[in-house]
Amino acid sequence: MERWIVTWIMLGMIVTCNGTNTENLIGKWRLDSVQYYYNNFSHSSTGWYQEETYEYLPTDELVVSAVNAYMRIPIIVSKKEIHHLNPLGETEEIYSILKLNRESLVLQVDNTPLFAGNQQSRYEIRYFSRVP
Repeated sequence: MERWIVTWIMLGMIVTCNGTNTENLIGKWRLDSVQYYYNNFSHSSTGWYQEETYEYLPTDELVVSAVNAYMRIPIIVSKKEIHHLNPLGETEEIYSILKLNRESLVLQVDNTPLFAGNQQSRYEIRYFSRVP
């Protein structure tokens, strides 16, 4: 009987520890690099975004800033996803949260294939670091 109790407690701890702590998302993040994938081909890009920053506000908004311009995007945050909404409140893009802690954020977004046909995989992974 004691083994079952210990097993259930350990299982509960594992499940709760694997959840994403979305409170760490609030704040300003700098886009460090992007890795692009398309049908098993990939390449990375760094430096072209000219200090692009993403500020996640507690009011369920995202402020994207770059080169003296900014854009406000309404969002919905769940444990593993960030939904970017259009002005009608409909989901435009879904970012999967791959990693989130106090210092780093890694997001993945699926992109539309460039060519017609099935069995295509196109996505990008974005790497961020927190702005102090």
